[in-house]
Amino acid sequence: MSPRPHSRSPRGATLLLVVLLVTVLLGLVAGVMAYAGSERTRAVSYSRTGQRQGCAESGLQLARGYFGRNYAQWNTFLSMPSVYDPVASPTNPAPADPRTPGGRAAIKTTNPALFADLDGDGKDDVYLYIRDNEDEFKPLPPEWNRDNDQQVVVGALCISETLIPRRGNANTLDPTGLAVEGILQYNGGGQAYTAQTAGGTGSGNLNR
Repeated sequence: MSPRPHSRSPRGATLLLVVLLVTVLLGLVAGVMAYAGSERTRAVSYSRTGQRQGCAESGLQLARGYFGRNYAQWNTFLSMPSVYDPVASPTNPAPADPRTPGGRAAIKTTNPALFADLDGDGKDDVYLYIRDNEDEFKPLPPEWNRDNDQQVVVGALCISETLIPRRGNANTLDPTGLAVEGILQYNGGGQAYTAQTAGGTGSGNLNR
């Protein structure tokens, strides 16, 4: 009598089960690694967001001092919004653009003092700006190129490449601008200062 052939189905089922278990384990490992990477990216982004806030606030103090010392030139500054005002509006359709190399070069040609290096790496970190507040009595229309009440809005926009957060993939910079603004009032013998904040837009420009 010839021997009965052995069945291979149990061995094949076991092999299939092992393959499935290995696949599941590899998927779990990949998921854990992806989660850990995303958490690290979020942590770095959160840290740099705080740094960027400090960048803008430090710039605001510089703006307060610079424009306060140069009160006599306020109307000159206000008459040149393409250099001194990054806030886009119907009356300022081509605002200053400190976020691009060409925009920075154009601004520096007129006034390089509008940029400051905060961390000593030789690169611009913050841009200082000035714009008028709405100081005309109705029914007169706003006159943004001239100060009438010895008050202006001064601000700082963080443009640093080292202090801004990165996107979720950790490879590209988040272009969202962060600005801090405040009212600067000239009283003849000094400056009174009241702070207020404003966030930036994704274009790097602010909007009135």
